[in-house]
Amino acid sequence: MSDPHEQLRVGNAERSAAVAELQQAAVDGKLTPDELTERSALAQAARTYADLDALLGDLRPPAPPVQLQPVQGYPVAGYRGSSDPTAPPGWSPHDPLLINAGFTGAKRTGEWQVPPFLQVQALADTVRLDCLQATTTSELIDLEVLPGAGAVVLVVPEGWAVQVDRLGKTWGSVSSKVPSRAAWGNPLIVVRGSVGLGSFKARGANWLDRRRLGQDR
Repeated sequence: MSDPHEQLRVGNAERSAAVAELQQAAVDGKLTPDELTERSALAQAARTYADLDALLGDLRPPAPPVQLQPVQGYPVAGYRGSSDPTAPPGWSPHDPLLINAGFTGAKRTGEWQVPPFLQVQALADTVRLDCLQATTTSELIDLEVLPGAGAVVLVVPEGWAVQVDRLGKTWGSVSSKVPSRAAWGNPLIVVRGSVGLGSFKARGANWLDRRRLGQDR
């Protein structure tokens, strides 16, 4: 089965990063000048991560195996797409973890485990997903946003990535100050759906978050 991450679209930032990586590989003696020219042209024309991985895969060391841990006693081996009724919400695309803010805000903060499938809706107030102290066993997290008039705020640690290319809007707004490609060993959150009249914002920790975390310790 192919990795869904590989079919995600890349932008100019990812293409430029790939070219820079190819140039460094040439400096290190891994590519000849002709190979560098050829691969750089292909990188500039790349559409998906799979296209870039094909150009960079033989230049990188193999990735270490990902160690998945059980969640609330539920076995990891079958968590993707499982229909087991005993599984907690969020461990099947048919049963995502639903976080809804009607006229009262909703949030997830502190130490919590982010499942691979979430669905949020900010009807009139704010949904806040604070992942600064969160953990996850999934390299790819599907976050579906349902239309509303409130705000969805996603706060992620350094190294995590957020893609909002699949998130639509009508009169609302979408903003992300987070890289669209994760650092080694960190998860990618793919955001899709529509904000409707509301807003979506993804960001890293600000000074208030860092101060709070410092006090918590």
